[in-house]
Amino acid sequence: MATAARLTAVAVLALAVFASVASAQSNGLGFTFVPKHVVQGEDARVSVSVRPAGARCTIGVRYQSGAAQPGLATAVASGGHASWAWRVPADVQAGPARTTVHCAGAGTITRMLVIVGRLVEPKITVLKQGFSTRPQFGGSTRLSYGLILHNASAKDAMSVTVQTNFVMGDNNLLGTDTQRIDGIAATGDYALGQVISFPGAAPITRLEVVIKVDHYDAPSLHAPTLANIHLVPQTYDPSWLGTIEGEIQNTDPVLTLQSASLSAVVFDSAGNILGGGSGYAFQSLPPGAREFIQLSNGFDVIPMEKAASLLLSVTSKWLQPGT
Repeated sequence: MATAARLTAVAVLALAVFASVASAQSNGLGFTFVPKHVVQGEDARVSVSVRPAGARCTIGVRYQSGAAQPGLATAVASGGHASWAWRVPADVQAGPARTTVHCAGAGTITRMLVIVGRLVEPKITVLKQGFSTRPQFGGSTRLSYGLILHNASAKDAMSVTVQTNFVMGDNNLLGTDTQRIDGIAATGDYALGQVISFPGAAPITRLEVVIKVDHYDAPSLHAPTLANIHLVPQTYDPSWLGTIEGEIQNTDPVLTLQSASLSAVVFDSAGNILGGGSGYAFQSLPPGAREFIQLSNGFDVIPMEKAASLLLSVTSKWLQPGT
């Protein structure tokens, strides 16, 4: 009797194992693709293999903050496979995210993936650029150019190097000019104007600008006040722009303005850049003092009749009281 009972138990166990194997063979669910990580704001994709064929499958993605990914539709397994693709929100919290897939008749599986925070590198962009040329005696050419640079960072961009290439119609370079700016204030614009000379003709068709920032600092840059800034034609030939003149005022209540570097970009009536130039103010100004300024480098290439407005930028050096 004991032997018979034992045989019956073995038979039942074997039957259960067979049934389990048969079930596993006819039903199944597994991931075939899950990314290890996805960057904020980029696309993600998940794929699974499914048995039985034609099963209806749903997917849920829950991020580190507890927020669920919206817009994930039900998929019907085709050829034993189902997949989903979606865009990870750019503002979703970085960290592990739980991906759960459920297929009717096949079960439920879960896998983790990591959402990586997007590192947005601060950068300086060129909002506008333009130039003018003027032939000189002896066959040489002077070129006056201007750039409006924008600091997109919430920090001050310090020790900014600007390389400007002068490109001809065949895409070859005729020259390169490099300028260094002490700093561009956080979220601010800087008008870079300069003039260069070529020994012969200068059939320049466009400018090519490369910008490098040494480092970024917490916002601290500030500038003196500019007043009565205006365009002045050349004395000996009024058809050309001669200088940019006006006043610089130290409106800081404490600091002394030691010196200032000034750069200007000139526009026509439509807002196009005609060129630019630069100048300096070396007079030490205590709080409340002001000084006449005159920028004369680079503007004689610009036709006076076209010059309508300007943008003037200042980088300044300050002294603490008692220094």
